[in-house]
Amino acid sequence: MMTSVKSVPAAPVYIFDEHNEAFYFWHKARLDGFTGGPLDLVHVDAHADMAAPRTMTRSLYPRNGPLEQGELEYYRQLALTDMDIGSFILPAVLTGLIRSVYFVFPSWRNQQKAARRTMNVCSFAGEGKIVKTLTASGAANPKARKALPDLKTFQYATLPLEKTPGNRRVILDIDLDFFACRDSIWNQFAYEIEITREQFQDREAFLREHTLPFSGIAFEFHEKGGRAFVRVSPTKREERSYLPSKEQIAAEIRRLIDTLVAKKIKPAAVTVCRSCFSGFTPKEYVDFIEDELKQALFGATGWRLSLAE
Repeated sequence: MMTSVKSVPAAPVYIFDEHNEAFYFWHKARLDGFTGGPLDLVHVDAHADMAAPRTMTRSLYPRNGPLEQGELEYYRQLALTDMDIGSFILPAVLTGLIRSVYFVFPSWRNQQKAARRTMNVCSFAGEGKIVKTLTASGAANPKARKALPDLKTFQYATLPLEKTPGNRRVILDIDLDFFACRDSIWNQFAYEIEITREQFQDREAFLREHTLPFSGIAFEFHEKGGRAFVRVSPTKREERSYLPSKEQIAAEIRRLIDTLVAKKIKPAAVTVCRSCFSGFTPKEYVDFIEDELKQALFGATGWRLSLAE
């Protein structure tokens, strides 16, 4: 008598522009039945992204209950409006998506040190709006635990690729800036604001605020088509970039996937961030890295993946 074997669904691969969107796609993966309970996060990135979000306008806990289909749009809006590209992981720990975080930093970050520690995260009064981390002594205080009902303790490690722990089912999260990165993105930012003729003629009055010299903002006045403008930009900083050759990038992508496969990492879901609008992944690299990474991901031996639309 033949015994039917239940097919394991292919893990979804979500590709998006900026990293705060990962919070939404992780919730979608859980809602669609791919991740189940909390999983370890393997965060492959040039940046840790472990900041707490600013005070949020809405709670992480929309109804203080389990995630349901109608709440997915709520989490999408929360990710887009209340989180930024460095503050989406701690909220995911609080909402039960992640139980441990492994930040895999690139080899070119030669000043980054491997480290492990226990972390504690909570929201003020358990309301899900003001997210904060606590020291071990603070988390152990019985009064703190009573006042912070959503307090969660988790393991956080920063490590090079070869130290990634194996034999586990994970959420695999990859930022393209792991392979090529422009850290001095503020040098690329500038905003042109139209001003009145009076403001243009009396520039000293326009810049009279005494804190402006210390703000790190530069102002350039100019005229165009009979109208007056001021160009506002951050003061230029030292240019810091890692811009390898395409051959180096392709080799590093292969090394990443081959190492994870050899360590018997099993992705339950994969999120891939382009970091294209922020500029951390230089625009001339984005398409090439994405194409190479997709080939490596879908060619990984033992991984069953499907590109999510």
